[in-house]
Amino acid sequence: MHRARSARRSALGRTLRCGLFLVLPHRAVSLVPVVPPPGSVGSVVASLPEVWSAYESALAVYPLETKVATAAVLAVAGDAIAQRRGGDKYDVTRACSFVLFDAAYRGGFQHAAFPWIIEHCQGDVLGRLVSSSAVDPALLAAIECTAFNQLLVVPIVYYPLFFGITGAVQGLSLAESLTRARQQFVDLTIRNWKFWIPAQLAQFYLLPIDLQVPFTCVMGLVWNVILSAVAGAARPAIAEGVATGPAPAVEPLKGRVVPKIGRASCR
Repeated sequence: MHRARSARRSALGRTLRCGLFLVLPHRAVSLVPVVPPPGSVGSVVASLPEVWSAYESALAVYPLETKVATAAVLAVAGDAIAQRRGGDKYDVTRACSFVLFDAAYRGGFQHAAFPWIIEHCQGDVLGRLVSSSAVDPALLAAIECTAFNQLLVVPIVYYPLFFGITGAVQGLSLAESLTRARQQFVDLTIRNWKFWIPAQLAQFYLLPIDLQVPFTCVMGLVWNVILSAVAGAARPAIAEGVATGPAPAVEPLKGRVVPKIGRASCR
């Protein structure tokens, strides 16, 4: 048992180092304390403001690198939680693939997308329908940003990337990946909206732009844990903003095909 745990921790450590070396330059790491100071739990808690201050400094000096690193680290954590819940041996290849996916989409793409969305969705459309004196203009802008991201960016950018990458990891053909996407799209979208619309509304309304990508990375981890806890309801792999393993590969049906009995032949 102890050896199995040690092997799993070693594999997790290799995956984490793999993700960090691939997506994070050493200059950003140098700004953030990696090992907490020795001592009691109280000293660790007392050091948290210093860690947060260092993280904010990294965001200010190296915003892209820090956001990519945040996405990569939380992707490792989310995938580890999902794999541990499944009880299987830790899959380093699967973890690395989703580190790269989250680092590219959350850390890289959203770093560029969110400022553009905020600049072009300022509540003007909703302001024509609702009196600005009755509703906070900042809230109208946040609603527009959330709607644009959830109704356009996620279906057009996230879903194709997600199903394409996870399908390739599982060895699916393009046709099989498209079939999988069609089968899961509606249920996935409904679950996604229930969680991410409130989360992103709070994101665009309450948070400064520098903290929005880290916020989505943290919420992606929470989303992964929620789906992992729902037994048989949904696989963590088919969720927006999480780093989890892909769905099982498509296998051919085996056995005898039984024709459907029509009403006329029923007794």
